[in-house]
Amino acid sequence: RAAQLGDTAATITSGGVERTYVLHVPPLYDGSEQVPLVVVLHGFSLTGSFMSGYTLFGEQGDARNFISVFPNSLGEPSRWNTTKALDQADDLAFLKELLVKLEAELCVDPDRIFVAGYSNGGGMAQRLACDMPDQLAAIGTVAATYVDCKARVPWVAFHGIADPLVPFEGGQGPPEHGANAFLPARRVLSEWASGLGCDGLGQISRPTSDVELTTYVRCTYGDGEVLLYTIVTGGHTWPGAYDLPLETTGPTSKEIDATETMWEFFAAHPLAH
Repeated sequence: RAAQLGDTAATITSGGVERTYVLHVPPLYDGSEQVPLVVVLHGFSLTGSFMSGYTLFGEQGDARNFISVFPNSLGEPSRWNTTKALDQADDLAFLKELLVKLEAELCVDPDRIFVAGYSNGGGMAQRLACDMPDQLAAIGTVAATYVDCKARVPWVAFHGIADPLVPFEGGQGPPEHGANAFLPARRVLSEWASGLGCDGLGQISRPTSDVELTTYVRCTYGDGEVLLYTIVTGGHTWPGAYDLPLETTGPTSKEIDATETMWEFFAAHPLAH
């Protein structure tokens, strides 16, 4: 199935509302063989096109031959409806319908559909995994807001100890972002790992001075189904990306590339049958 290469802005009607997204098709794609798909979900008040330039998932897809898509949420400011609130957009329905459309239009490998999310988009990635665990092969999140649900879906997470917006240890974020109480990163990942049959206590290693890696072992399908990269000096930022304003988001670690590391995790975790 042929497709326009590079970036295309497109729309889909979901729940009677026009929804928008940016699709990125790599140069090696010719529609003759199935390729992976990565859905990349932006953070609170951001956009899909921001995420494209911030994470460089499109460039990663060009190098590794996968399709990426950057959907937009609704609202002022924009946000994903991670709690299924009835007075907000039905983002679960939108994202499911978007996947159906992309699988119909493109030669997508149904065993290699992945979701990456930043901040509020990370919470939405988790929500999607809980809602469609038989369709998503793995998820990856950075500085996520966590949703209180579990699914048997592999997960690689990155979270900075110096995150000023979604505290690593949980608790209240800044009041201007709403009176949200956040769950602690370690607890969420540990409980998720237990749901995958892993030991609840992970093995700690130190790939670099600024990065601590928790690997959950003895999982049903083998070690490392769940990984938590703790960025020691990291803020509410995407490791390896360009710097965001320090005063609002905190520092950006350059010691690990979250996009590349996430893709390597995705590539190692096709859908388990």
